[in-house]
Amino acid sequence: MLNNQWISFGVLSQSAPMASNSYNSPSFYGWGQYTTQTFLNGSNQNGYAGYEGDIKENDLIELIINCETNNIQLINHRSTKRYQIPIDASKFPFPWKLSVNLVNINDRVRIVR
Repeated sequence: MLNNQWISFGVLSQSAPMASNSYNSPSFYGWGQYTTQTFLNGSNQNGYAGYEGDIKENDLIELIINCETNNIQLINHRSTKRYQIPIDASKFPFPWKLSVNLVNINDRVRIVR
């Protein structure tokens, strides 16, 4: 991540329409950067499960989407912190899609495998 003032990343239900602020979608689960924002069903739950928003420029963030156990995990390789959000599959049907919101000019994310 480079030059980021604020981004969000997580998953949406495949049926959710594309939107400029998908973190507000009722089917969004994920995190915000530089804040303690944790989104469950599009609702901000600050600090959920101890999330500190400790993501900085040039961090390597791993997002694990586990469809078998119905959860997503965030791993920050610099701080070695891990966070997890369980997902209610009955309210959040498969398939899921990755969602990244870049808010400011020159915000960048590089997705690697």
